Amino acid sequence: MSALILISILGVLMLYAGLMAPRKVLAPLGIIGLLAALFLLRSGWNVNTEFFGHMVQFDGFGLVFSEALILLTVLLFVFGVDYYARLHENVAEQYALMLFSLVGAIMLTSYQHLLILFLGIEILSIPLYILAGGKRDSFRSGEAAFKYFVQGSFASGFFLLGIALLYGSCASFDLAVIQAYASAPIPGTEMLFLLGLFFTIAGLSFKVAAVPFHFWSPDVYEGSPTLVTAFMSTVVKTAAFAAFYRLIQYMDLPKALDMMLVVMTWLTLFLGNIVALRQSQFKRLMAYSGIAHTGFLLLAFLGRDPLTPSVLFFYTVTYSIATVGLFVVLTLAKRAAKGDENIRIFKGLFRSSPWLAIVTMLLLLSLAGIPLTAGFVAKYRVFLIGIESGFLKTTAFAVLMALVGIYYYVIVIREAFTPRDKGPQLVVSPLNWLVISFCGIAVMLLGLFPGLLHL
Repeated sequence: MSALILISILGVLMLYAGLMAPRKVLAPLGIIGLLAALFLLRSGWNVNTEFFGHMVQFDGFGLVFSEALILLTVLLFVFGVDYYARLHENVAEQYALMLFSLVGAIMLTSYQHLLILFLGIEILSIPLYILAGGKRDSFRSGEAAFKYFVQGSFASGFFLLGIALLYGSCASFDLAVIQAYASAPIPGTEMLFLLGLFFTIAGLSFKVAAVPFHFWSPDVYEGSPTLVTAFMSTVVKTAAFAAFYRLIQYMDLPKALDMMLVVMTWLTLFLGNIVALRQSQFKRLMAYSGIAHTGFLLLAFLGRDPLTPSVLFFYTVTYSIATVGLFVVLTLAKRAAKGDENIRIFKGLFRSSPWLAIVTMLLLLSLAGIPLTAGFVAKYRVFLIGIESGFLKTTAFAVLMALVGIYYYVIVIREAFTPRDKGPQLVVSPLNWLVISFCGIAVMLLGLFPGLLHL
């Protein structure tokens, strides 16, 4: 709880710093504040309090996910030093909005009450609606903000309807009561409970971009500023999956909802991977790649294996690390290409910057799940859970889609290593070198020594 309060105060301080302090102190101020919040979580000082009547509980699951979200935000703030160096106004507001969104993300990892889950979703989402439209002179950015706001509002409506129906059947918003009710429902309220869970899961599925609730993802990824896209695809997705798992953890779902999750997994795997094959714009490629990875993570949910939390944590963190590194490389290549975001901007990357090309290859291979990378270990563990839980056909289909997915990652690698007379002349700041190198080395180390990252 102390970390939540500190990050909230930090967001307000960031706004005042934007008025009174030089722009160059904003990112360091945010990073120092986030590291202080991380220290509070690690020390255990005043972590769980009665301020919210035990509706927020930082158990082991919530603590490690909250720490991961803070560290990912620190990584993005380091990237932000160079990213916002060319922006002369509203920089403090950008950082502050990300901090406020992070508060909602941390609430999603540690809620024990559906009202806190709803508040977490809204605190997470409302700053993102603004951040998505951060490029005020860009039509695409305005379109992204509008689509995200409209579709996010519909998703919130579904979610509110769902928790209202759950309250009608269980007479409680408490997660423990709802999970106990799922194991022994009161006769005559089963349909009300089923509909409540359906709409609640639909609202959460929007946040993880699971099919058929994925429509916002490609357009919002494409139109949002690159740093905001990276924040959405890492911090937001990780928090949403933690919230999703906490809802269905230890819950005996009705067979209809189990089938709903299975169908959603099949559709998400298929659409994410197949449509990604046709993408030539890098942000849209990453959006459909993210949808495909959502399908792999949903596979881990189906059996609700005791190892699922650990697998979920490893997968989301390693995916996020690779994604942050790729968006940094995209920003550098985009600048050299005068704003173009087609994958052809990576052509000749190896000739102009060999280390950058090698790291890009490692990050893409990790997302593809190639052996010796962290992505391979993550997918292997997901497939193992699917097999042990008895979902053999779904797991076999996921393996097939993983093989299909290798193709669109290899296309980008081919561009990076295809020689041309004059490759992109990238200007890489020391901090961006640090972020990119950290991400590349991390996916290799975690692939060789996965025990370094565990729940």
